[in-house]
Amino acid sequence: MQRKKKPEQQQEEQPPKIIKEKKPKSDKHMIKEDPSSSVKIDQANSFVLGQADTKVYCIKFDNQDKYLACACKNGQIRIYNVQKRKLAQTIYANQKADNHKPIPYSYVVWRPTAPQFKTKNIFVTTNIEGEVQHFHLLSGKCLGTLKDDGSELYCLDYNADASKFAVCGQNPIIKIYDEEKRVLDFKLGLEQTQPPPHKNRVYQVKYHKGSNPNQLLSGGWDYIVLMWDLRDRKPVNYINGPKITGDGIDIKEYLGEYKIMTASNSDQNQLQIWDLRTCKLYNTIDWDSQLKTSNEPCQLYCGQFSKQPDEATLILAGGSGARECKLFDTEAMDKAVVSIYDISRDIYTVDFANKEKRFALSGGDGFIRVFSWT
Repeated sequence: MQRKKKPEQQQEEQPPKIIKEKKPKSDKHMIKEDPSSSVKIDQANSFVLGQADTKVYCIKFDNQDKYLACACKNGQIRIYNVQKRKLAQTIYANQKADNHKPIPYSYVVWRPTAPQFKTKNIFVTTNIEGEVQHFHLLSGKCLGTLKDDGSELYCLDYNADASKFAVCGQNPIIKIYDEEKRVLDFKLGLEQTQPPPHKNRVYQVKYHKGSNPNQLLSGGWDYIVLMWDLRDRKPVNYINGPKITGDGIDIKEYLGEYKIMTASNSDQNQLQIWDLRTCKLYNTIDWDSQLKTSNEPCQLYCGQFSKQPDEATLILAGGSGARECKLFDTEAMDKAVVSIYDISRDIYTVDFANKEKRFALSGGDGFIRVFSWT
């Protein structure tokens, strides 16, 4: 007896996949301003540097706001003279041993000026081979290389007197180095503590450069920001929630008290202010309440308080998704006063100048956009 064949089931037609085409890399952008705010972009003194040949992971103004250092994926550190608006120096990385490709730089920072150092204009880099390198600007020479376990490094920060610096990355163990001796001083996160140490990549370490030099903040992929006491070498408090994927933690005296800013790579609650003393939430800044330019959320890679002590505190942040950067005014109920949008690639990094009314941003398209405001 023959079995009856089951009728063939008709497969449901799948809707065609919509492939979002990438816009060509471009140095173009749009600017939107709050007409009621006194903060305005000075178009005559704003400009674009660089070219679309590499991603830029980190940018930093030097202590005098003359130079801007850029850590690039293509294994270059590019130093731009901001005053002359041109490239001043290029540092080339070593090549990988296995494939002879340049080693991407992940972070760059200028060493703070301090009386114990005779040599000025020193910048320090990290790369994905786990190296920390000191360079001299004028000569372009590498003054030394430190390497611990070889895991990728993503962040570096100096303490207030530049005697120590902290680094971290793929391996969530934070390393504290002695700057003068150029040796590893100690490590954070080796022991089980309460709160527990990081269990995933760390993208930001930030020293408290104000009233408590023994405090260090760290954050990364595990949705937690830890506050470390460097005397006891263990975390003493924490903030739960922010996913830090870049330069997304900052500290500043804010309305009479020190506050923490977190820029989270998330669809909601991206930009938040916390009380440093208690780690309690102080305020969540609504990203789209003013100057909305996109229906997509902006997942933040980076954020920063303005550095000028005599100016009203501004907050700058940018990221992916909406691919925009916004400037918020804390004296105007934390509302957005400037939006820089329609950028061809994600924004990975922002930096305020130290003394001038100027900031810069860069990322996936390789261009460095420098803006002045009035």
